Amino acid sequence: MSNDDAMDEYEEQKRREIEVQKARQMRIREKVPGRRATGKAKAGDIDAVLDEIKDEWAVVTNPDFNPVDLALQLLDDSSLGKDMDSFRRTKDMLSRAMKGSVDKHYQAFNAALPHHSSLLNHLDATQIQIKDARNALQEAKETLGSKRGDLVQLWSRNQTVEEMMRILDQIEHLKSVPDALESLILEKRLLQAAALLVRSLKLINKPDMLEIGAVSDLRSYLVGQETTLRDILVDELHSHLYLKSFWCESRWTVYSPNQQGFVAQGLQEDAEFSDGGARPLSISSPVSPTAPRTSRVAKFLNDLALRPNDPPFNVNDSNYRNSLSGPGITANATSLGLSFSSSSNTLSAFASSNVQPRNPEADSFAYLEMLLESLAALGKLGTGLDIVAQKLPGEIFSLIEVTIEEVSERAEYGRRGSMIGMIDTGSSGRLGDLSTLTSPAITSNALGIAGVAVATALQGTSLNTRHTLMNPTYLRLTALESSTKVLDQEVLRDFFWTLYSKLVAVSEGLRIVYEVANRIGSRRDYKDPSGTKPGALFPLEEVWAPIQAEVRTLLSDYITDEEQGAISGRNPISAINEVLREGRFNRDKGKPIFRFADTDVKSSAKALRQHEEELTRILKDTVPGLVQGSENALQATLAAVGTDDRLMGTGQHHRLLVHPNAFHVSVLFQPTLAFLDSISDVLPAGLEAARSSSAVLDEFVLKVYLPQLEDKVSALFHQTVTSPDAFESDPASLALSPRPLVKASVQLMALINSLCAMLRTTPFHRENYSRLILTVIGKFYQRCSDRFYDLVTVKSDGSPEDDSHVALAAEWAQKPELGPCLSELFKSLSGDSAAATKQQVCRQETHLENSLLGEGAVSKHDLVISVRNVSALANLYHSVIWFAAQLDALRGSDDATSLTSPVRLEPSSARSPTSPDLPIVSPLSPDEPLKLPLSSAMALRFQALHMTYVQLAELVLWTVRIDVRCRVIHHLDLALRHGIYRIEREAAEPDPHIIDLNTEIGSCDASLTSTLLEVQRRFVFEGMGHLMQHLLISNARFIPSANALGIKKMMRNMLALQQNIKTITDDSHSTDFERAKRYYSLFMLSPADMLDTVRQKQEFTFDEYKAILDLQCGVQPSHTNGAAQAADRNYNMYLIELHGLELENSADGS
Repeated sequence: MSNDDAMDEYEEQKRREIEVQKARQMRIREKVPGRRATGKAKAGDIDAVLDEIKDEWAVVTNPDFNPVDLALQLLDDSSLGKDMDSFRRTKDMLSRAMKGSVDKHYQAFNAALPHHSSLLNHLDATQIQIKDARNALQEAKETLGSKRGDLVQLWSRNQTVEEMMRILDQIEHLKSVPDALESLILEKRLLQAAALLVRSLKLINKPDMLEIGAVSDLRSYLVGQETTLRDILVDELHSHLYLKSFWCESRWTVYSPNQQGFVAQGLQEDAEFSDGGARPLSISSPVSPTAPRTSRVAKFLNDLALRPNDPPFNVNDSNYRNSLSGPGITANATSLGLSFSSSSNTLSAFASSNVQPRNPEADSFAYLEMLLESLAALGKLGTGLDIVAQKLPGEIFSLIEVTIEEVSERAEYGRRGSMIGMIDTGSSGRLGDLSTLTSPAITSNALGIAGVAVATALQGTSLNTRHTLMNPTYLRLTALESSTKVLDQEVLRDFFWTLYSKLVAVSEGLRIVYEVANRIGSRRDYKDPSGTKPGALFPLEEVWAPIQAEVRTLLSDYITDEEQGAISGRNPISAINEVLREGRFNRDKGKPIFRFADTDVKSSAKALRQHEEELTRILKDTVPGLVQGSENALQATLAAVGTDDRLMGTGQHHRLLVHPNAFHVSVLFQPTLAFLDSISDVLPAGLEAARSSSAVLDEFVLKVYLPQLEDKVSALFHQTVTSPDAFESDPASLALSPRPLVKASVQLMALINSLCAMLRTTPFHRENYSRLILTVIGKFYQRCSDRFYDLVTVKSDGSPEDDSHVALAAEWAQKPELGPCLSELFKSLSGDSAAATKQQVCRQETHLENSLLGEGAVSKHDLVISVRNVSALANLYHSVIWFAAQLDALRGSDDATSLTSPVRLEPSSARSPTSPDLPIVSPLSPDEPLKLPLSSAMALRFQALHMTYVQLAELVLWTVRIDVRCRVIHHLDLALRHGIYRIEREAAEPDPHIIDLNTEIGSCDASLTSTLLEVQRRFVFEGMGHLMQHLLISNARFIPSANALGIKKMMRNMLALQQNIKTITDDSHSTDFERAKRYYSLFMLSPADMLDTVRQKQEFTFDEYKAILDLQCGVQPSHTNGAAQAADRNYNMYLIELHGLELENSADGS
C-alpha cells in the first residue's frame, strides 16, 4: 500500500513538472510568437530565444559543453532526462529568428565589405606620402647647411636702400601732418592731435632732418601749431569746466518744484553698484576703500585709481616709425603710434579706432582727462592749469550772471502765466503748464479760520467731510508763513538750486582736473617745463576760494536788507545820497563811482560786430581748428573785462532777482546745505571749506534772523491772545475737533506748527527755535490760566474791584482732598467700571463737599457768574485738552530728541549723517508729521509744560462739575429754607426754587453738550441725583413747618427733579429718589409708629429722624433764647425714646 502511494505521488509530481514546463513554454511562446502569417521573422525574436536558452538550456552556453551528455539526456525518458520536444521547438525558434535577422540586414552586410577594402587602400597611400615627406626634409636640411658668399653684399645694399626709403617716407609723412592735424582738431580728437604733433616735432628736429632745408617751413608751422593747440586745449578745458558746452548739460539740472536735494548724475548708469556690485572709491580719496555715495564722479575716480598710471602713448616707441610709413595719416591709433594700456578703457575710446561710437565730448570727465593728457603731452600742463586758475573768478562770475538771466526769464514767464490764470479763470487747467513758480506753499481760507491756513499736503483733499477731522499738524499761521512772497520764494529756490547744481558740477570738474593733474605729475618720467612741483600743479584749495566768496556774497545779498539797517555796505557803488549826506570829501574811496560791467552789452556787441567778423575770418585763415571756439571770443573778452576786479573793484555783487529779506534764510537753508554737503564729498578738503561757508548762515541766523523772528513771533502771539474774540469759540474749528475750540488755541497751534516747520528746515541754532516754541507754549498757558480766573472771579455788585473773590467751585477744585476723588470718578467713566464703584465715589465726593461746606450755605455770590461763563469754562477745557494733545503729538521720539546734543545745550547746527561736522537739512515729504526735536533739558521743560496744561484742564473740568453741584446745593437750600410746606390746599406746581434749579441745570446741559464730549458731559452731571436726594434728606431740618399737603408738595418737587435728571443722565439708581420718598413718607405716620419703624430697621441717621419728628410735633425754634417749642406735649418723651434707640443701635453696631 505504501509502494502504491509512493508511485502515485511520483506520477503526480512528474505531471506537475510537465505542466509547469508547458506553462513556461507557453509564456515564452506568447513572448516570442515565432513567425507571423506573412512568413517573416519578427525583429528581436533572436533575443527572446537567447533568453529562453539561458533560462532552460544554459548548459549549451557553457564553454565546457559536452554534446554527448545532452544527447543521452534527451534520449532518456526517465525523470532525469531532458524533453526532446522542448529542445526541438527551441531549435526551430532559433533557426527562424536567425533567418529573419539575416533577411532584414543582408544589405548592410554586403555594403560593409567594399568600405573595409577602401579603408585599407587609404592607409597604404598615407604611409607612402609620409615616407616621401621624410625624404624631402632630409634633402632640404642638406641644402641649407651649405654656405654662399654673395648674400653679404646683397644685405649691405639692402640696408642702404632701406635708410633712404625711411627718410623719404618720413618726409612724405611730415607733408601730410598739417592736413591730418587739422582733421583731428576738427573732430575734437585732441589727444591724437597732440601725439601726432609731438612726434612730428621730435621727428622733424632729428639731426638727419635738420640737414634737409625743404622741411624748414614745415618745422616753423609745427612749432606755431604747438601754441595754437595749447590755446585750443585751454579753451576746451574752460568750456567743460564751466558748463559752456552742450555736452555738459547732463551734469547739472534745473530746479524742479518741491526739490529736496541734488540728484546724483550718473546714478542710473551706475546702477550696478547699488545691486550688490563693487562699491566705488570715495570721491574724497580715490584710494579709499569706501564711499559715502555713488555717482558719476565716484565711478570715474574709482576707475582712475584702478587704472595703471602710464602715459597714453610713448614717444620713444620703436614701432612708431613703422606706423608713420603710410602715405597719409589716418585717424587710426596704430598709424599715430599710440600705445595704450589694456586697462585704459576711458582714453581708448578716443584713440582706439577710426570709427568713433560717440562724440568724444559725450563723457565730459573723460574728455577733461584727455585734455589734460594732451597738455601733458605738449609739455604745457603747468602753464595751462595756471591759466585756468587765473580765469576762474571771472568765469564763475559769468556763470552766475548767465544763471541769473535764465532764472529771470523763467520768473517773468511764470508771472505772465500767473496773470493769465487770474484773468482767465476758465483756463486754470493750463496754469500748471504756464509756470511752476506760482504754486503756493499754503492754502488760505481752506478752514475759514482767520489767520490760519492749511499746508500744501492737504491740497486736493476734502476739508468739509462731516465725519473726518483734519490733522491739526497741517495748520500754518498765515502771517508767519507769508513773511515773504510765495513767488519770491520760488524764484529764490529756482535760482539757488539751479546755481548750486552748476557749482557742484564745476567743483566736480575741478576735482577731476586736480586728480588727473596730480596723477600725471606723479609719473616717474614726468617733468613740467614750468618748474611746478608735481603735487602743486593745481592747488584746489586756492581755486575753491573764489567760488566760496561768490556764494557768501550771494547769501549776504539776499538775506540782508540795507533798508532795515541790519548790515550796511552791500552795494559797493557809492550812492548820491551817501555822498551828499556825508559831505563832499568824505566819500569812501573803496567804493568806485562806476564800473564797466554796467555798460550795455547788446549795444557794445552790435557796435563791435564788424571787428568781430574780421577777427573770425583771420582766425579761420591762419589757425584752423580754433574757429569753432572763437565765435564768441569777443563776448568772452568783454565778459572778462567786465568781471576784472581791477575795473570792478573788490567784492562785486550781482543783480538781485528779489528784494532781500531776513526771512529768506529759511528758503536758502535747504539748497545751501545740500550744496555744502555735496561739496564736502567732491573736494578733498571740502568739509573745512563747506563749514567755513556755512558760518555765514550760522552768524546771520544768530545775530539777525533769530532776533527778528522772535520779535515777529512775540507780536503775533500778543495779537492772537489779546484780540477781543481770542477766547471765543470758533465754529470753523469743527473741522479740527468734534467740539468748537477757542480761536487763540487754533491760531497758536498754527503758529507752533509754522515754527516747527521752520525748525526742520533750519540746521543752525535749532535749540533757539525750540526755546522760542517753548516760550510760546508757556505764555499761552499763562493766558489760559488768566482766562480761567477771569471766568471764575465773582465781583460784588457796587463793590470795589478789591472785593472780588474766586467762585466757591474754583476753590474746592484746588483742594487736595477732592482731586483724587474726582480723578477716580473721571477714570471710571472713561473705562468700564461697575456702577457700584461710581456710586461709592459719588458718595465720597458728596461727603467731602459737605465737610467743606460745614454749617454754611452756598450763596449766589459763591457761584460762577452765569451759565455763559460755565459754557466758556467748558470751551476753555476742551481747547486746553486739545492743545495739550497736539503738543504731545509734536513731542519727538528718542531719535528726534537726539538731533540736539543732550550735553551741550547750545548746538550751533544739526549735523550731516555723512559728514558729522557739517550742517544739513534732511529732506522731508510734505505729509510727514511735524516733530519738535528737544535736548534733554528742554524735553524736561516741555514735559513740565505739558503737565501744567493737563493740570489746568483738570482744574477747569473739576470747576465746571463742582459749580453745577453748587448750584444744586444753592437752589435746594433755598427751596427747603424758604419754601412753604404748611399749606391749606394742594399745590399744583413745584416750589419756585425747584423750577429755577431745573431751568438752570437744563441750560448748563444744553451749553455743555455743545462744548464738551459725551464722556466729559456725563462726568459733570454724574451723581447729580444722589446729591439732590442727600440734600433733600439732610437739609430737611431747615424746613420751618409742614403738613400733609406740604409733604405732597415735596413729593411733587422730587418728581420734577426726577424728570429733569433723567433727561440729562442715564443713572437710574440715583434718579428715582426712592430713599427721599421713604424718608418724607415717615411724616404721614404718627410719632409712635415712626419710632416703631426705627426699632424694626434704622435706615436714616438720628438727625434725620429728629428732623421728621420735629415736623410731626410742630416744633418751632425760638429765635430769642434758642429753646425749641413743640406743639405736641409728648415731644420730649418721643425724643428721649429716639435717643434710646440710637444708643441701642450704636451698641449693637459696636
